[in-house]
Amino acid sequence: MILLGSPLVLGWLALVSFIAGAAKGMTGFGAALVMAPLFSLLIGVPEAGVLIVLVHCVTSMQGARSWVGQVRWRAVTPLALVAVACTAASASAIMHADSAAMRHLVACAVLIVTGMHMLGWRWRHRGGWLPTVAAGAASGALTALGGLGGPPALYYFNGFAQGPALRANLLGYFALLFCTATAILAMEKRISVAHLCTAGVLTPAFVAGVELGERLSKRLAPCWFDRLVSALLLSSGLLALMT
Repeated sequence: MILLGSPLVLGWLALVSFIAGAAKGMTGFGAALVMAPLFSLLIGVPEAGVLIVLVHCVTSMQGARSWVGQVRWRAVTPLALVAVACTAASASAIMHADSAAMRHLVACAVLIVTGMHMLGWRWRHRGGWLPTVAAGAASGALTALGGLGGPPALYYFNGFAQGPALRANLLGYFALLFCTATAILAMEKRISVAHLCTAGVLTPAFVAGVELGERLSKRLAPCWFDRLVSALLLSSGLLALMT
């Protein structure tokens, strides 16, 4: 089997995937924000981005019975279409960029998003084409950068949905975004056998993390797992920025 990195590197990637899955299980998002900066310390940013997209694609329908019926597809689909177009437009440019610069850019993106979340920033909007295009463009560019397309979608949907409805919209959006992003990467021949084999090893760890996170979310008060995830995101972003 052809894998990315040594057995030690693969073990660290699996551990990060498990922790990222737990973050997603608790909040419905945040996995890529954990994976991108830490993966970039172990492998190149382009390879990290491909792995993140693949793992999210494979697991995008996990637990679909509990959320698919709550998704507002009329709001989710247009945003996903814009994001996919911007992912395709950004992918080639990012692939040829300097790896260290890309790692620091990923770290800065994670820290900015985490800071906005901790400050309680909310995007109040009434929908329409302008917020959809803005959020979709940002989500698509960040997806190409390192699978980080979730935060713009979170702030977009947070303008008109809360609680289970918000989580369902995010999960439905991720299913569309990451499956289509995988198809784009495949057409550009950026997915190798090594990527597929490595993603096959990381996916079970990610799924196990999601299961743990979902169980923890039922036992912990929302403020506690919000603090845990925020601390995790800050730590991963700072670590990637300082190396």
